[in-house]
Amino acid sequence: MAQQLTGNEEFTLNGCSTGITIKNFWNWAFSDLTDNTLRGIISEFLVYSSLRCSPVQIRENWLPFDVTSPSGRRIEVKSAAYIQSWTPENVFSQIRFDIGKKLAWDNTTATYASKAKRNCDLYVFCLFTARTKDIPVLNLDYWDFYILPTCTLEEKIPNQKSITLSSLLNLDPVKTNYTGLGTAIESVKGR
Repeated sequence: MAQQLTGNEEFTLNGCSTGITIKNFWNWAFSDLTDNTLRGIISEFLVYSSLRCSPVQIRENWLPFDVTSPSGRRIEVKSAAYIQSWTPENVFSQIRFDIGKKLAWDNTTATYASKAKRNCDLYVFCLFTARTKDIPVLNLDYWDFYILPTCTLEEKIPNQKSITLSSLLNLDPVKTNYTGLGTAIESVKGR
């Protein structure tokens, strides 16, 4: 299992320090927080951090879901935003989340499952609501979270691959802000 890094670890060459640190890499690779891919990972981190998991976990890319709650709930995290790093100011994206069934990877057998399914107990849909690039992704006042049990998707829209915000709201998800997110995740019941 991977160890959590501090950022002070250095790249080496011929057994000697290069003066290049992991923090240098992080600054170079991960400073555009409005990037779609990175915003998705930030959303996963926000869900994880709201649960106050102990001991500290490290993100695992190959799990068939994104976060495990302290009670063992398997959570799929989806992210969307009105603004994108690659669009001009005042051009807003339609809010749509991926809910398609996926083939789960099995680390033990090093193969994918034979049948695609939704591999989680619930979804947390994370929406960064800012409509200007002046508001940083780090401002949690501009995040809304919608929690929906997977069984609701299976019952209402079993074969749908994506869902718009308006269609999601029609399914009556639990809406919360960051402060209530961890408690809401653990209290949402399957329907």
